[in-house]
Amino acid sequence: MVKVSVILPVYNHARWVQQALDSVLAQTFSAFELIVIDDASTDDSWAVIQAVCATQPDAPVRCFRHEHNQGAPATLNEGLRLAQGYYLAILNSDDVWDVTRLQRLVTLAQSQSLDFISTDVAVLDADSQPKEAAEPHWVAWFEGLKQHYVTHADTQATLLRGNFLITTSNFFFHQRVYAQLGGFSELRYVHDYEYALRVLEAGFTVRFLHGEKLLGYRLHESNTIREKPLAAIEENMQLLLRWLPHCSSLDKGRLEGVSSQLQDLYRYTREEWLTLVHQRLQAREQELLPLIHDRDGWIAERDHIISALQQQLAQHQQWLTERDIWVAQRDGWITERDTLIQQQAAELALRERLLAERDAWVKERDGWVTERDAWIAERDTLIQQQAAILGNQARWMTDREQWIADRDGWIRERDTLIQHLQHQQQALRNSRAFRLGEALLNPLRRCKQWWRGGDLCLKN
Repeated sequence: MVKVSVILPVYNHARWVQQALDSVLAQTFSAFELIVIDDASTDDSWAVIQAVCATQPDAPVRCFRHEHNQGAPATLNEGLRLAQGYYLAILNSDDVWDVTRLQRLVTLAQSQSLDFISTDVAVLDADSQPKEAAEPHWVAWFEGLKQHYVTHADTQATLLRGNFLITTSNFFFHQRVYAQLGGFSELRYVHDYEYALRVLEAGFTVRFLHGEKLLGYRLHESNTIREKPLAAIEENMQLLLRWLPHCSSLDKGRLEGVSSQLQDLYRYTREEWLTLVHQRLQAREQELLPLIHDRDGWIAERDHIISALQQQLAQHQQWLTERDIWVAQRDGWITERDTLIQQQAAELALRERLLAERDAWVKERDGWVTERDAWIAERDTLIQQQAAILGNQARWMTDREQWIADRDGWIRERDTLIQHLQHQQQALRNSRAFRLGEALLNPLRRCKQWWRGGDLCLKN
């Protein structure tokens, strides 16, 4: 049985599918099978797949093609059913892997008994060049989520703030995960996010390799999530709202993650909607400009006709009647034009109101950011004060230990001196000269005592 089954779904990515296939076939880890499923592509994707397989006839590749498009979730689920490996991995046809990805993930999964692993990603453009500089907002969002993960080391809390796993191309998991959870849900935009939430809720061991960019994620205009951003945001919000009953046992930090993401999605919805309104207003404006130009032409033509009719009024009464009819028609056009102008004015007023609301929200957000920065500064000051106190305490402890050491040295020197004096005294007492002196002085001491005793008697 192979160790890893790689599922590679393909749909209209003829430009990039060869890079995806090559990145799998070039892996340093060789115990894998590759399952390629073309979901009824209308471009040359299938021809590219066949050409790559023809150049490597001995490669462990199985290729399938749908007659009708079934969508990403159904295609992925078909690949999972066909998989025979202990581990399952997914690579979408517009992304690429680092050649060491499978080797790294298999080794880590086996050594630490991990169920599900994702890695950091490198953002690529349509030409496979780095795209971080061209996507500052997306990169800032992604980096913020990764920093939250690094700070809190809580995969579920970070995932509830946003899908920092990014794509199914970043899914590497044990077969027991699929055996327990089954396949992907029929969601067009967030089937990957929904599956990751299920993995965490089921209690599987999950690891995100921060800083190890083993996946090249391609951001381009035909990305599924970018084709209809409002629909993608709505599906994400609906997923979170359906997920709320599962959140009853979550702690405050994770609930704050859900709340934060819902607020972000609401903001994104407003921004996308305002952008759409702006685009439609611009389109309507472009539609009205030719009408205004036509109106000016009609007015000029009318003035010319009126002038001609005034010159020939007496002779061309019939022409005057025809002119009146034409003027009536022109008035109808002007009425229609005025109606369109009023509608445009109402739409412009609505846009101004929405822009004012957005500016108020931005001002409120800036105030919150200012308060947050003040809290952070206050926290940093407290940390510095605590560090200073700890530094003073450490120096005092060092000085005390040095004094104790010095005191112990002095005590040892005193004890040594006392022992030396005691030895000298004992040696002196045991010497012959001392004993001779004692023998000579003892009679004198007794006479002195006797003499003092006699004096005492005389005084009495």
